Amino acid sequence: MNVEILTKEDIQVALLDFLCRQFYVDLEDIELDKSLVDTGIIDSMGLIEIASYLKKTYGFTVSNEQMNRDNFGSVLRIVDFIKKTK
Repeated sequence: MNVEILTKEDIQVALLDFLCRQFYVDLEDIELDKSLVDTGIIDSMGLIEIASYLKKTYGFTVSNEQMNRDNFGSVLRIVDFIKKTK
């Protein structure tokens, strides 16, 4: 999938759909600017599942160095990470 033609909104909607289905969480329970780990939505294994989703959906591999709070600190940060990692 060509990330360059997707809007941040498209990416966010798809990511939120994945999070709700994968982690059995209601959409209204996800705060876009809060840490998914700190709010208890996911644990460290959840980060790996998100990285796997990114590879399957957008075709890029997340390195260990990239898996940090700057890139994975919230839904908004993940969306920004996806958008800049073309």
